[in-house]
Amino acid sequence: MTDKKRQDAILKILHYIQNGGDFATAKKMFQEEFDQVDVAEITAAERELIKQGLNPAEIQYLCNVHADVFKGNIKENAVNPDFATPGHPVHTIKLENMVLKSLVNDALLPDLKKYQAGQDTLDKIRKELSDLATIDKHYRRKETSLFPLMNKYGITAPPEVMWGVDDDIRDLIGDASKIAGEEHPDKGQLAEAIKKASHEVLEMIFKEESIMIPMIDEVADQDDWYNVKREESQIGYTLIRKPMNWKPKEAKKEAGPISVSNLSSFLINFEEGRLNLEQLNAILDMLPFALTFIDEHDKVAYFGGGAEIYPHSRNAIGNDVFSCHTAKSRPLIKKIFAQFHSGEVDKYEFHFTPHKMKRCLYLRYYAVRDKNGKYLGCLEVAQDVTEIRSWTEEKKKI
Repeated sequence: MTDKKRQDAILKILHYIQNGGDFATAKKMFQEEFDQVDVAEITAAERELIKQGLNPAEIQYLCNVHADVFKGNIKENAVNPDFATPGHPVHTIKLENMVLKSLVNDALLPDLKKYQAGQDTLDKIRKELSDLATIDKHYRRKETSLFPLMNKYGITAPPEVMWGVDDDIRDLIGDASKIAGEEHPDKGQLAEAIKKASHEVLEMIFKEESIMIPMIDEVADQDDWYNVKREESQIGYTLIRKPMNWKPKEAKKEAGPISVSNLSSFLINFEEGRLNLEQLNAILDMLPFALTFIDEHDKVAYFGGGAEIYPHSRNAIGNDVFSCHTAKSRPLIKKIFAQFHSGEVDKYEFHFTPHKMKRCLYLRYYAVRDKNGKYLGCLEVAQDVTEIRSWTEEKKKI
């Protein structure tokens, strides 16, 4: 079967599922056409569905069905030996997944069964759900470092879909925890909530290990993985200790012919004074803000500042800024940038307290223009103002 015919056959199956077809028939259609299917073929078909107008939010539901239909018939790539090295990001992901599987299959679900049979395992269930909720760190590392890496190489549909599913799983775990937290939970409701959350957690593990990681392995180099490794500490880990350090055998040097180290004495003239590159770099890195600059083409160009507000990835540099945001927040971001480009607005300010951070953030977006008004890009400035908001007295002395 030619590549074109294989792609058409996969699309036919996906269209059948999209239009409400039943699982058994879809599985049979697949088995009649294929022995095995490559991960890239499935994701290419999903991209084609989005191109044809399918809302990514709808594919979010359908991708679960897609995974079930193709499960057991996905062609396995040759295993990258680096992935078996303790400390490598993929080894860490799989280690966390192994612990999560055990938590669900060996603790949570058996304790739920005992609770339904009349045993007093509710406190254990509450603790197990609390542990399961730490999956948030696992997902945030994926969303912060791996999704930008996928977007960097043009793999755009899977991370968009997977991000939405991650959010759904967080909500499902939260729903189960809320029911379990009641003094006398309804056993039927609790069982349904836990089983649904557990199923989705296990399905996501399958997608990460059988679809996402092989897909990234086809395009990423050791330096990409090293970026992922260095960024892990921004968020932390799920149910495991901090892993061993890992470095690629031959990391390419970041310092190029125009790096700060090679041109440290190069002077830049400003309207009021001048600085060399080393001074400018040091000043930017100590400012009490988190800075992001997006160029005139809406591509991420720079991260800087001395404050750690939001986790970010070097792999996002050069990516479309909209791919760095969830589908829910994207309409607002697109509106801001459209108004910056048109000249309608030059500044936006927001202040809020994210639930997980419990710190007050002051977030500003500035349209950066030259003297003639030409749009050069957007500067995002994020600042933690929690302490500033608590000031009640003046301070004028050392």
